[in-house]
Amino acid sequence: MIKNKILWLGTLSAIILGLFIFFRFYRLETVPVFVDEAIYIRWSQVMRTEPTLRFLPLSDGKQPLFMWSTIPFLKIIQDPLIAGRTMSILAGFGSLVGIGVLAFILFANPFIALFSSLLFAIIPFTIFFDRMALADGLLAMFGIWSLIFAVKFFKTLQTEYAIYLGFAIGGGLLTKSPAMIFYVWSLMVMLFVIDLKKINKYQIGKILWGLFLSLLISQAMYAILRLGVGFQMIGARNQDYVYTVREVLTHPLSPLLGNLITTINWLFLLFTPTVLILGALGYLNSKTRRYYLLLIIISFIPLLSQGFIAKVYTSRYILYAVLPLIPLASLGLHWLFVRKGALIKASIFIFLAVPVIISTVYIIRPGIAPMSYDMRSGYFSEWTAGVGQKEVADYLIGQEARGNKIVVFTEGTFGTLPDGLQIYTEGHKNITIVGSTPNIYELPSGLVNTDKDNLRYYVLNASRNHLPVSDMAKLELIAEYPKMIRQDGTQESLLFYRLK
Repeated sequence: MIKNKILWLGTLSAIILGLFIFFRFYRLETVPVFVDEAIYIRWSQVMRTEPTLRFLPLSDGKQPLFMWSTIPFLKIIQDPLIAGRTMSILAGFGSLVGIGVLAFILFANPFIALFSSLLFAIIPFTIFFDRMALADGLLAMFGIWSLIFAVKFFKTLQTEYAIYLGFAIGGGLLTKSPAMIFYVWSLMVMLFVIDLKKINKYQIGKILWGLFLSLLISQAMYAILRLGVGFQMIGARNQDYVYTVREVLTHPLSPLLGNLITTINWLFLLFTPTVLILGALGYLNSKTRRYYLLLIIISFIPLLSQGFIAKVYTSRYILYAVLPLIPLASLGLHWLFVRKGALIKASIFIFLAVPVIISTVYIIRPGIAPMSYDMRSGYFSEWTAGVGQKEVADYLIGQEARGNKIVVFTEGTFGTLPDGLQIYTEGHKNITIVGSTPNIYELPSGLVNTDKDNLRYYVLNASRNHLPVSDMAKLELIAEYPKMIRQDGTQESLLFYRLK
C-alpha cells in the first residue's frame, strides 16, 4: 500500500515537472516583446553595463528586484527576451513548489499538495505570465511564500518562520508595491490559525515579537531603495495607477462594478470554467472548510481593494491575488479522485483536459485563444506589442556586418520603441537607436540632418504615422509587420523605412 502511494506520488511529481517545463519553454518567443518587457530588459542591460545605475528603475517609480534578477540570465542567454522570460519561469517554478507546500501545510495531504502544483502547471493564467518578462510572476511567488511562512509561524510560534516571513514580504516590496497587502494576509492567517480563546500571555508575546521581526526585516529590505536616486517616484507613480481614498469615497461604485465584472471574466477565461467548478467542489471536503474560507478571503481582499482603487486594471495585476484559489480547486480534484465509479474517474480527465487544451492553444496559436480584451490588445494588436522588432534588429545587424554605420530613429522615447530595438542591438556599437516624438507629423530633424555616410532608418507604428506626402516621398518602405487583427477588424502594423 505504502509502495503504491509512493509510486503514485513520484509519477505525479514527474508529470507535473514535465508539464511545467513544456508549457513554459515550448515556443517561448510566440508572444512578441511587450512594452514593459522591453523597458525592464533594457534597464537590466544598462544596469549590467553600468553598476552606478543599479537603481535606474526608480526613475520611473519601479522597484528593481526583477531587473536585478534578470542580469545573470543576460550573461548566459544570448537572446535578451528569452533571458528575461527565463527569469520569470524560474519565479514560476518557485510558485509551483510554493503552492504545493502551502496546500500541504494547510490540508496535510500530499495528493492535495501535488494537485495544487498540477493545476498551477496547466492553467492559462499562470502559463501566460510565467512566459513573460514581467515582475508580476516574481511578486506572486513572494506572495505564496509569505503565506507559507505566516502559516508556519502562527502554527508553531517559532521565530525562524517570522524571520522568513519578513524576507518574503521584503522581497515582494522590492518587486512591486502591491506586496503591502502581504501584511494584511499575515494578519488574516493569524485569525484563522490561532485559537484566540485559548491564547495565553506567553503566546501573545511570541506573536508580537514575530510580527515585529517580520515588519522590521521587510521594511529594512525596502529601505535599500532609499540608496537610489528617485525613491520618491515610487509613491508618485503609484498615483497614476490608483485612486486616492478621497476619490474612491466620491464614486464608490466606479470603477468597482466594472472592475469586478472584468475580474470575473479573467477568472472564467484564464482559470478556465472547469477549474472554477473544481474550486466549488472543494467546499464539499468537510474537514477543510476553515482553511477553504481563509484562502477565499485572502484572495478576495486584494481583488476587492484593487476593484475599488484601480485606474489601470489588467489581468497580470491580479496574478498574485488569484493563486491562493488554486488549492481550493485541488480540494475539488481530490474529492473526485477518492470517489468510486468509472464516470467520476472519467470526469477528472475532462476537468483537466480543458485547461490543458486552452493552454496549448495559447502557446501555439494565441490568435484563436479565448482571451480577454486587455490581453489581446496589449500583447498582440496595439502599439504595445513588439511585432517585427526582432526582425528589424536582425536586418540592422546584418547591415552592420557589411561595415555600415547605422542610425535608426523610432517613434516614442520610452517603451516598445525604442527599447524594443535597443535590447536586440545591445553591444553593436555601429548601430544607434534614437527615440523621437510618439505621434509623427514630420520627419525628425536628427534623422534628416545626420551624417549621410550613415544608413538612416525610421521605425514606427502605422497608427502614429501622420507624415505629409512630401515627407513620405523621402522614405522607402523596407518591410511592414502586421499585428493581430483588432476586434473591430482594423489592424496595426510596424513600419520599417529607409531614408532615401
